[in-house]
Amino acid sequence: MSKLDRAVIAKLARAAHAGLISVAGAAEALSLSRREAALKLATLARAGWLLRARQGLYLVLPLEADPGKPIIAEDPWVLAQEVFSPCYIGGWSAAEHWELTEQLFRSTLVVTAASVRTRSLRLLGYEFYLFRVPRSRITGVVPVWRGAERVLVSDRERTLVDGLRHPELCGGIRHLAEILREYGQSRDRSLEKLITVAREAGNGAVWKRLGYLAELLWPDADALRTEAKNHLTMGYVKLDPDVRGRGRLVRRWRLWINVPVSRVAEAA
Repeated sequence: MSKLDRAVIAKLARAAHAGLISVAGAAEALSLSRREAALKLATLARAGWLLRARQGLYLVLPLEADPGKPIIAEDPWVLAQEVFSPCYIGGWSAAEHWELTEQLFRSTLVVTAASVRTRSLRLLGYEFYLFRVPRSRITGVVPVWRGAERVLVSDRERTLVDGLRHPELCGGIRHLAEILREYGQSRDRSLEKLITVAREAGNGAVWKRLGYLAELLWPDADALRTEAKNHLTMGYVKLDPDVRGRGRLVRRWRLWINVPVSRVAEAA
């Protein structure tokens, strides 16, 4: 590598986010136009000094990188933010972050408003599960530090409401019930905030599932159950929409219990 190329790589590495550099970032770091920066990045990638993550985004490889070893990005959360923005880390990945579950998932769950065409994707050594939402639903998030980078993650209550709306985001309703049980025992539990977030980001199905699960898991949560009853909508939904079969009907919550989540007996 020439001294000039070494200097260019050094500038790109300093401007990179966890090793990732975009065309726009390279243009600013190298004082080039976007077209010139794109051509420079492509040239360095062909020479083996960068690894193309996707169109317009590259991983800057360490100069001492072993060519025989697979290349992975430093952090899947930072990679997700660079590739799928606007987005946030949610579902089971957020639940792991907030210590609401001990179950480990191989993929990082990303809630994104980007134009993605697949649910699952492997990129730079990491697996991602993508759930697309309108841009208006990229809310209820907080920034967390991942090394020197800040990444958006759904807060505890938004994670729960997302899971109640789409149980698949938390690995299904049974795992969501375990997350809710852990949340109920946490010193950070705030049912008042959970009610507020459910009002803002929930729908009829959220209140039906929340009311039913709160009845089973949080017998002291009278105010929450009352709030859920006040927001019941017409029609019936499945406890887990991704499981075939209706199961039995619990009329007071207008809910088909098609997955067992508790041994507590209740009258329909």
